[in-house]
Amino acid sequence: MLATAIVETPTLLDLISSDRVTLTPRTRALLLPRPVPVVPKAETENTQPETLEACLASTRLKAEEIINIVEKYGSHERTTAAGEWLGRSSFTPRVQTHVTANRAIPMVLPAFPMKSNNRMDKVLGALPDLGEELGLARLVNLCRDIKAVYPPGAIVVIVTDGICYNDLTGISDEEVWEYGNRLRKIAAEKGYACVQFHRIMNMLGLYSGARISKAEYVKLCGISRAEIHRRCGQPGFDVDKFLKSDEDYLRTYNGYDKFMKVDLKFSPVTKGCAGPKQYKKKIKSIAKAMIIRGVEYAELVRQVYPDSLRLSIHPSSGLTKLSCPLVPQRDSFSMSPWHCSIAVLTNGTFITAHRSSHRQNFDLVEKNGQPYFFRESSPLFKWDADVDFEHRYGQNLVIQKQKQDKQELSDSDLDKLALLAIQHKSVTFMSM
Repeated sequence: MLATAIVETPTLLDLISSDRVTLTPRTRALLLPRPVPVVPKAETENTQPETLEACLASTRLKAEEIINIVEKYGSHERTTAAGEWLGRSSFTPRVQTHVTANRAIPMVLPAFPMKSNNRMDKVLGALPDLGEELGLARLVNLCRDIKAVYPPGAIVVIVTDGICYNDLTGISDEEVWEYGNRLRKIAAEKGYACVQFHRIMNMLGLYSGARISKAEYVKLCGISRAEIHRRCGQPGFDVDKFLKSDEDYLRTYNGYDKFMKVDLKFSPVTKGCAGPKQYKKKIKSIAKAMIIRGVEYAELVRQVYPDSLRLSIHPSSGLTKLSCPLVPQRDSFSMSPWHCSIAVLTNGTFITAHRSSHRQNFDLVEKNGQPYFFRESSPLFKWDADVDFEHRYGQNLVIQKQKQDKQELSDSDLDKLALLAIQHKSVTFMSM
């Protein structure tokens, strides 16, 4: 067993109390919150079996407790007079049904389609990066919070919806497969067992395997789009009339119309536009086509997952779904990871914004040769030692000293470690 030692360090490190810092030069050091003593529950003398009425009351209370957790992850544009999530009353009985059966709470999220076309101004590339990592981590955190109060826990099924829209925006089926394949690898590498993935062709029964080759995937994309329309399309559907009657889809349409003016700036589908007027007209046409596809896909999700809690990455009233921002922002509903680039501030908080917004005062950070995120320029991230910084969900920082660097941390590095520990919720230092 590796020995641990409290190392006395000079200057700023003395600001951190010794019960929060354990440094092990050749193993690892954890900065953890002060432990809180757990008071054991008093044993009850009542050992009689619960009555049916008591059992129903117990499951109802547990369902309410779970819904309280779920609601905290939402951000809605409307609430009840009491300030509650509008969908709470309809989703609570559904949760209670699952609690009664003692099974994991199922949630379903149509999301993670593909990266934006605009790799010049918006995103860093075609593959998932820190934004997607943070989005997955937030969903995992939701499941873990539920499991803390309800042992069966929860599961989020991500129904990847890229091929619903990629042909409309000029992104190839192959690229959608590459994005989804890498996303699944990230979840597997991080051990995110409570997050599962379901492709459209699986939902339609056109393919049964959990894994699919790029060639098989591409072969089924067009067939899948046609089958969704055949199975879930509404004859004579009037999208303009529909948008006037559904406030949530109108919000989504306005969002499409706004972001695609930047999104499709370099897309082949807008190449033939003669001028600004034609460009705007083309964008509106594509946005309406995406709404039609979205309505059909939502119906397929409803059919396949009728008992699941419906999550959404789009702002909404919250009446029929929980609008859940994947990278929460203080003053706004965050941009989706596939429509932005992530910037990390010195204190570990994350900003969702277009790539062009981060070009000043931020350094571009790569991971395995891939542009991955921006980090606020600061001497705190320039160490004498050879270290890597990993920024995790919830202002949690992991600092790993490389194996080939045998030197002890310098006084300067220890000072920087102390300052980073003060600013983050937790810091883990690992020395290989």
